[in-house]
Amino acid sequence: MEKGYGQIIAESFVKALTWGITLAVISVIGVSIILGMVKQDVKEAIDFAQTNAIDNIMDTALSYDVFPKIKQNAKEAIEFAALTTDDLIVSKYYAEKEAQKKK
Repeated sequence: MEKGYGQIIAESFVKALTWGITLAVISVIGVSIILGMVKQDVKEAIDFAQTNAIDNIMDTALSYDVFPKIKQNAKEAIEFAALTTDDLIVSKYYAEKEAQKKK
């Protein structure tokens, strides 16, 4: 008995579907195994990069040439913030208090 066109397509589709499912399951298992092996290496690499970055930043920030500049900039920023706060907030507050006392 000869197979019809529809039966041939159905059998081919079932074969392709089973091979596709098999390939997907094997791929998921393989990727899980590989990620399990690589996970520790990736974690160690991230820790190493983080430690190196922090060390390099500290070396740069605390180097003899850069540290005094950072210190001076921080000092100027604090002075600016204090003067601005005094001019914008405190002076107006005291001016209003003096005006209320005179009334």
